[in-house]
Amino acid sequence: MNHQNAMRNEVVRLFYSVVVFMVFATAGVALDLLSQRVRLLGVSDFTYYLVSLTAHFMLILDVILFCISLLFSGWEFLRGLAK
Repeated sequence: MNHQNAMRNEVVRLFYSVVVFMVFATAGVALDLLSQRVRLLGVSDFTYYLVSLTAHFMLILDVILFCISLLFSGWEFLRGLAK
């Protein structure tokens, strides 16, 4: 029973982590789409590249943080099973 409870807790934690990181990824994608629209408005190349770089940075940071979150969740899950 203890292992089932630990597994359920880890699955719920993983679900919430995925939801949070999907929200961050959605913000990055929306910013990337916004950069395409900004380009059509005729702003300077510097502004376009700055907005586009910010969107890519957000997505890369989101993926890195998600991988770290998965590693820590997996480690906690395995440590909980070993007890």
